[in-house]
Amino acid sequence: MRTRWNRRRAVVIAVGGAAGAAARWAVIAAVSVPGRMPWPVLTINVVGSLLLGIVLAEEWSHPRARLLLHDGAAIGFCGGLTTFSTFTLEVVNLARDGEVAIAVAYSALSVTLSIAGVISGAALLRRVRAITLPVEEEL
Repeated sequence: MRTRWNRRRAVVIAVGGAAGAAARWAVIAAVSVPGRMPWPVLTINVVGSLLLGIVLAEEWSHPRARLLLHDGAAIGFCGGLTTFSTFTLEVVNLARDGEVAIAVAYSALSVTLSIAGVISGAALLRRVRAITLPVEEEL
């Protein structure tokens, strides 16, 4: 599916991305967890994937909803919040420092839990929508 580029979309994505990156930085700066496993980035990536699943579980047909939720929240915020580059740097640093088992575990956990996050987020939204939407009357 090819999407049309325009300035409004670019601004919404950039603002969302800046907010997501700022949120990631704030969490990483505020949280110090003992041990070698990079728990803050793992948690951010899984939570960001969960949010992505929630936001993208539905087709947002209204143009404003699509702009804000798909472009601003999913592409921008979740893209800025989650970080593949930090994840890969941490894996390389762990392996370089002789912590190969932790590097492998971190890689496996990151990929598995992030995929599970997207799937769970989508399932959660579908479940909430099924509960909150009115039941159609039988004819």
